[in-house]
Amino acid sequence: MPIVRALKSTAGVIRDKARRRRQPSSPFGGFRKRTMTAPQLASSMASLAPQIGTFYRVWVKHEIDPGFREELMLAVSKLNDCRYCTWGHQEWAHLNGVSNEELAQVEQLDPKGFDRRKWLAISYVRALVKGDFRRVQPQLRRAMQHKYSPREIREIELIAKVMDIGNRGSNTWDALLSRLRGVPAADSRVIDELILSGVFLTTAPVVLLYLSYASKRPFLEMARSLIDYTKHHEETKSKRGASA
Repeated sequence: MPIVRALKSTAGVIRDKARRRRQPSSPFGGFRKRTMTAPQLASSMASLAPQIGTFYRVWVKHEIDPGFREELMLAVSKLNDCRYCTWGHQEWAHLNGVSNEELAQVEQLDPKGFDRRKWLAISYVRALVKGDFRRVQPQLRRAMQHKYSPREIREIELIAKVMDIGNRGSNTWDALLSRLRGVPAADSRVIDELILSGVFLTTAPVVLLYLSYASKRPFLEMARSLIDYTKHHEETKSKRGASA
């Protein structure tokens, strides 16, 4: 069946990607996260303007189940290795009723943990990001068209695009931190890092405030949770790199 073939093919690509990430070599000279330039941010934000209606349907009318939306965003965040977005959307997922077991399944990206329809969408958003929203395997696109309506596909694509912008912007803040530690990213300019870091440091407290309010947890408790998670994330990566 085309859908089964598409799912198996995509699962293989994800496993290959994970194996490559464990290799010590990197085209980014020690910092291998996907980042963003200031012009790319401006262009990306401008490209979202015509999709305001789709944005309203997804985030206000909840035409896509909010829990499912957060799982898709987490899948993209894991691909882009964005520690801040991963933490934030795990919290958001909890607020929308996603269990720890379901979050663990997203973390592991095991096709057996999802029904075929959901795994198809997870595979699709990751393929979109890896192809810079230009290239997707034809069989995967056909499988999506078989399982989702054109309207749903547009909504899923917007979710992936919004998360990719957020991930790459946040990663550019990490690129600045890496530069300050003496390990600059090869394809990143300090001016872009400063601009994107300013955007990140402006929006991060707003997100923390929202999550604090929505979860009824103190702001400082949320901030400590973020700091602890991101620190543990980096320590875990360092251990994996040392053992690779």
